[in-house]
Amino acid sequence: MIHLAGLGKMRPNTVVMGFKNNWADKGCIGEVVDYLGVINDVFELNYGLIILRMNEEQKKEFIVQKVEEESDGESSSEDDSVMNEDEFSKPRRSSSSKAATKEGRESFTRPDNVSAPASEDGTKPQLLKIALKEKQRGTIDVWWLYDDGGLTVLIPYLLTLHRAWKNCKLRFFSADIRSKHELNPQGLRMANLLKKFRIDASCVEQTEGVNKKPSKESIDAFRRLPVRDELGDEPIEDQKVLRTIRIGELVRQSCSEDTRLVVISIPVPVTDVTTPLMYMSWLEVLSADLPPVLLVRGNQTNVLTFYS
Repeated sequence: MIHLAGLGKMRPNTVVMGFKNNWADKGCIGEVVDYLGVINDVFELNYGLIILRMNEEQKKEFIVQKVEEESDGESSSEDDSVMNEDEFSKPRRSSSSKAATKEGRESFTRPDNVSAPASEDGTKPQLLKIALKEKQRGTIDVWWLYDDGGLTVLIPYLLTLHRAWKNCKLRFFSADIRSKHELNPQGLRMANLLKKFRIDASCVEQTEGVNKKPSKESIDAFRRLPVRDELGDEPIEDQKVLRTIRIGELVRQSCSEDTRLVVISIPVPVTDVTTPLMYMSWLEVLSADLPPVLLVRGNQTNVLTFYS
């Protein structure tokens, strides 16, 4: 499907998928292998990746589903939800122009002017609409940990341009995971960089302690995941695993009650080296016990531009 999508310059460059919530079930190991296989294919084909994680409680809190019957007239706009809101007011058309436009549209989509098929009991088909229950107010926490071309920064910025998220402020967190010493000027450099990109951030923070060893409680929680059989009884010495656990700790510590969304850069799995259970364990410790999370990794292509 990735190979067949788009044509020429109209080809997509990012794959959006959901988080596999039942990855820890023993009976789903085959599905977990296929899931990681899709992620590896995405990176090998030079696509960006976005994974959305929401639990059922968060879906009920954030999302509303409305079932409406298909009718000849336009849907009513009495509801004040984000679903039926318009960014700009549209001039009303007369009933005759509406009918003519609808007739032309039907004749184009249905050459034989055949009406939509009704259900077996004779009722009209129903339309399912999905949208946010209300406009979001609070903060969007962005953890830009890897230089992935800027996709981790661009996605939350584009969200704030939408009417549902425009009241949320951006908070940026960075960490130098390649150095053992955290430098305070790093936060200033990032703030200047965001200013060049014309991105308004309410907070830019250089997170300290990324390279410190995570707490014993976090390590024990990681060992309780299905990856425990691969770890054995020896102490965890892999620095990438320890750093991932530590970053998950810092994300949860920095998350506040006003946080409506968390955007985190994710590591790239090494083909034939990173096992499916190990990679899913990384994603688990990065995104567990948080508000809705976007796990993002760009394809190293610059998506942000600035004028010097």
